Amino acid sequence: MELKGRLQSSHENARQRLLSGKERSKQYYDRGSDLPDIQAGQKVLISDETVRRGRSRKLSPQYLGPYELLAVEGVNVIIKKGRATQKVHVNRVRPYY
Repeated sequence: MELKGRLQSSHENARQRLLSGKERSKQYYDRGSDLPDIQAGQKVLISDETVRRGRSRKLSPQYLGPYELLAVEGVNVIIKKGRATQKVHVNRVRPYY
C-alpha cells in the first residue's frame, strides 16, 4: 500500500511538471508569434507549398491568389476558391494589397 501511494504521488507530480512545462513553452511561443490583422471580406494570398514536377521551387511564385476571405475561426480562416471553400491555417495567409 505504501508503494502504491508513493507511485501515485510520483505520477501526479510528474503530470503537474509536464503541464507547467507545457504552459511555459506556450508562453515563450506566443511571445514571438503575431496573428495578421485580417477580417472577413478582405482579399488574401495563400502560401503555395506544392512542388510541381519539372519546375524549380525557387523560381515558382510563393503565394497564390488573391482569394476572398469568408470567415476567421480562431487560428483558421475560410477562403473562397472559385465555387469551393477551403479552410486554411492563418500562418499560410497574408493580406493582399
